Amino acid sequence: MQLFKKYKPMKPARFLVLALSLAAAISCAGAPNPVERSQDAALYDGLGLPGDPQPFMEDARAGALPSGLRYYILENAMPEGRAQLFLAVHAGSVLEADDERGLAHFVEHMAFNGTERFPKLELVEYLRSLGMRWGPEVNAYTSYDRTVYGIEVPVEFDAGGLKVIPDKALAVLDDWTRAVSFNAEDVDNERSVILEEARFRRGASERILQKMLPLLFRGAPHADRSPIGLPEIIETAPAERLVNFYNTWYRADNMALIFVGDFDAAKLEASLQNHFSIGAPKTPLDRPEYDLPEPRKGSLEAAINTDPELPYTQIHLFYKLPSENSAGNLADYRGALVEMLISSMLEQRLTEAAYDPETPFTIAGAGRNRYTRNSGYFMLLGIAKPGSAEATLERLLLEKEKVVRYGFTASEIDQAKRSLLAAMEQTVSEKDRQPSSGYVGGFIEHFINQRPVPGIEWSRKGMAKLLPGIDAGEIAAAAGGCFAHNDLTVFISGPDAEAASLPSQDQVKTLVKRSSRARIPRPADLTLDEQLLDQEPVPGSIDTESVDAAGGTVHWTLGNGARVILKETKNKNNEIVLYALARGGVTGVPEEQIISADIAAEMLSVSGIGPYSQPDLMKKLAGKQVSMGFSLSAFTRNFQGLSTRGDLKTLFELLYLNFTQPRIDERAAASLLDDYRTELSQHDQNPETVFSDEITRIMHNNNSYFMPMVLEDLKKINTGVALTIIKKALNPGDYVFVFTGNVDADKLRPLVETYVASIPRSESWNTWAEIALARPGKMERAIYKGQDDKSLVYMAWTTAQEHTEESEAVAAVLSEYLENKLTGRIREQMGGTYSLAAGASQSIFLSGGELTMSVYYPCAPGRVKELNAAILEEIDSVARGVIDQDAFKKSVEALKKNFEISMQENFYIGRNYAAYSAIYDRPLSRLEQRPALYQGVTKADIQQAVQKLLPRGPVTVI
Repeated sequence: MQLFKKYKPMKPARFLVLALSLAAAISCAGAPNPVERSQDAALYDGLGLPGDPQPFMEDARAGALPSGLRYYILENAMPEGRAQLFLAVHAGSVLEADDERGLAHFVEHMAFNGTERFPKLELVEYLRSLGMRWGPEVNAYTSYDRTVYGIEVPVEFDAGGLKVIPDKALAVLDDWTRAVSFNAEDVDNERSVILEEARFRRGASERILQKMLPLLFRGAPHADRSPIGLPEIIETAPAERLVNFYNTWYRADNMALIFVGDFDAAKLEASLQNHFSIGAPKTPLDRPEYDLPEPRKGSLEAAINTDPELPYTQIHLFYKLPSENSAGNLADYRGALVEMLISSMLEQRLTEAAYDPETPFTIAGAGRNRYTRNSGYFMLLGIAKPGSAEATLERLLLEKEKVVRYGFTASEIDQAKRSLLAAMEQTVSEKDRQPSSGYVGGFIEHFINQRPVPGIEWSRKGMAKLLPGIDAGEIAAAAGGCFAHNDLTVFISGPDAEAASLPSQDQVKTLVKRSSRARIPRPADLTLDEQLLDQEPVPGSIDTESVDAAGGTVHWTLGNGARVILKETKNKNNEIVLYALARGGVTGVPEEQIISADIAAEMLSVSGIGPYSQPDLMKKLAGKQVSMGFSLSAFTRNFQGLSTRGDLKTLFELLYLNFTQPRIDERAAASLLDDYRTELSQHDQNPETVFSDEITRIMHNNNSYFMPMVLEDLKKINTGVALTIIKKALNPGDYVFVFTGNVDADKLRPLVETYVASIPRSESWNTWAEIALARPGKMERAIYKGQDDKSLVYMAWTTAQEHTEESEAVAAVLSEYLENKLTGRIREQMGGTYSLAAGASQSIFLSGGELTMSVYYPCAPGRVKELNAAILEEIDSVARGVIDQDAFKKSVEALKKNFEISMQENFYIGRNYAAYSAIYDRPLSRLEQRPALYQGVTKADIQQAVQKLLPRGPVTVI
């Protein structure tokens, strides 16, 4: 388990996120929307009239039980054999009375502490028995307007052979709707866990946020209704007050059930009444809805705050939008498309600017934020380089002004439309292979905010018909509407060290006024073709070919020494994943080149490829579903790529260019170094960063290859050295290229011959350096940093141990077991922490193999000694052979279940096949034997592992 590693800031990877329901967005108001602009039905190209409603998802079932309890049901086969079960309650912190602040969240916690059929912690134990992990598959959250519970469970077969959700899992949701226990003792025990959750969040960012929210939400109850609540109420509220909140808002007409997964939907719908017995409310629901006050023309407020622990300066511009009640009609859908185009094009402009070293910010973004059902802000955000807060604010204001005056160019609009449509086409092609979790949010929004859920097929149809008719004028008018109400709130927050460079409130107001009168050139309309290569390479050869029947793979050895593995899967309909791996990494360069090697891959990433800068490359790839990246780690290097079948040639062209024409653009590299400079300038003021860095130094015994980067290191970076290291890493004969997904050997053969076998062979670097680390033994180090009443604790043990498949499996089972037992002891029994991470891992890289065990958790400073003693007691019990059989069994089942899900991901298969071939020299068919290895681990195995580790620790850092 790697909790701590070198910090590396990265240029933002900007990808267009395509929601399954585009109508979740609300268009900016102030300028004419499509309905006001024209009632011409031709704008809707046969979809209907502007006022017609968007359809509900065709494949989904929705309705209400006689009690009024709403439900949504959708059959979906990914992941196979699993079902997502959610309960959405339309009640959050905004409904709390003054003496209830924090109780909505408190009730959420209590739902896991005992119900009618699952007393005490039996609910958590039942879910663990299914192989569920807390967090990824069992969780809940409370917001201003909702409380949502979710679990993922395996389905089973009924007597008729139909896939069904287990009755016991349905009973969990039924109990949550009507039968949470609120035992007084359990309530008292949970108080400390909630207070630890509040402690967990403490830090500079939280302090700044608590200053922002009252101004952002001024005039609305949200301003003083943070979901975490008030400590004094959490500490003292009697159980009866929680019961009252629960009974008031957990009522059938204020809740919805959501079921998505691999089960028979018709049978589930027919049986719901038998499983959910909550009664119909006796009185009508009286739940207020709150929106933000309307914009005030010309309102300008600014808040400038500093904190000693902030890592950098952030500039937020919030332009308030008027309330707009979405009707869920075709006009709303068109408006959502327009807004998505605006946000993506503005984001693209800001992203391109960040590659220029003269830009005053390192990262910037833009988009609409909806904070209540009908109202919100259009936001611009920038992270300023040191001393550049004023310049960043001015640049953001000018970018906004440029949009208002000129809109967007024809080429920008064309690229954004093609990207949007390509993403939707890809989504449609994988309609039956979408993860179930991706559908849940749309149903929750439909229930809470009445947002339409038109479904993937209709959204593709709507997009294809509407996008061509959306012109530059319509986009410009809508973009102007995002800022037309001229109600602006500016937040500037930065480190204390930057205080002198932050603009005052008066300076902010001056900059805002000046920007409206500034001379701004019209953006140039630049068009690039999609061609990447001037001419195709001369094909190379496939020298040998074989089939591994056991692994179901095709193997080719190419003339340049590269090895290729093809694995066809049915995980996706239209996805091909590339994972190429080779031995040799940063530890193989001389010490004086370490820093250049550390950053070399990032320099490559921001520089573009061949003759193209990164911004130009993004333009050329607009409308394509393809990506490619290179990584250089301590001991290995790899390429990761992804494409659809239609863009497969582009994937190979990118791979070829990466190998044959790597480049480091000096300006882009200088901008990247500015990113590092921005982050590292305040690096030692952040307590958690200081803590992490000290652990890295201790655990690696100050080894040069693993030292955290510091500001002075930037002077050692040489772009020429970095490019030399990159070129050294590009011998094709060192790599194993694994293609997984919808692969067809006959179609891949000419592409591999042309774009992989043709790569010239160079000097081999197919080994990793033998690094001998003198790991520390038992020791304790205390670090004092930060102003919060908060401790972080890290404990670790390491020992030399030969790497084998069996040792990997033992470490995995031990990891699951430790997290299970320590979470139960430290969080659930002692209330000592909100979140604990524990685990074990087996590495092959150091000294022939190494076994590691570690524990990490935050807590109150006064409880460190007590909690550490409890952790050591639990670990010692494993060494003595006192091992909980039930927890051990659940750990094995969780690993088997997680493996089953992981094997439905092409990337997981490709990464493991590459490692088996390039690192472990292991038959690929062994991957499918992993569950049997887990099953073969015994309690004696984990006992022996802990016995071997204990003499070597713990290293304790507090």
